[in-house]
Amino acid sequence: MLNYLARTLAAYEHSAQKYETATGGMIPDLELDSFAALLPDPSGPVLDAGCAFGRDTALLGARGLAVTGIDLSESFLVRARELHPGLDFRLMDVCSLEFADADFAGVWCQATLLHLKDEHVLAALSEFHRVLRPGGVLFVSFKEGEGEEEFVESFSADAARFFRYQTVDGVRGLLEATGFTAPDVQVVNERERYGPGHRDLNWLTALARTSK
Repeated sequence: MLNYLARTLAAYEHSAQKYETATGGMIPDLELDSFAALLPDPSGPVLDAGCAFGRDTALLGARGLAVTGIDLSESFLVRARELHPGLDFRLMDVCSLEFADADFAGVWCQATLLHLKDEHVLAALSEFHRVLRPGGVLFVSFKEGEGEEEFVESFSADAARFFRYQTVDGVRGLLEATGFTAPDVQVVNERERYGPGHRDLNWLTALARTSK
């Protein structure tokens, strides 16, 4: 495993409970509904790539979708299975998916690719494109900004993690470079969306499709 990614994974293993407490109530209902409405098949199946403790996996399942959650953190997967024993969770790298071509109607990837350098973001997006059906839907999110850094972001972890920030045009470029069409990138302020106690930072959320 790459050194910068191994350090970020270790930070999550160390801070799994803190991360769950900090983010458990940040429910992206608007994005989940938009994603589900765009799927070429209303039953899925869909992949939750970087599922953590399974919050969004369960929310996708509650919308009637067949869903599989994957993550690199064993601690998160143990917790996800504990919270949602009826769902399918697997240990897997988003840059090397163990699924066949065109297995999924949709891929949901919330706050995961922001921990990867651009060349590895491209690798993951290429994998998402490969496992999506024609007309399949992708959701991804990043933090807005410029450059990259590795630091202790104490809102949700006690150890340093790697972050790669993106711009609206940068996200569009990454998606188009990996074959996705008509990317719709939106800016969402965390505090405005989720209220006091949350950070005054902007998230970039994007929906895109594979060609039909």
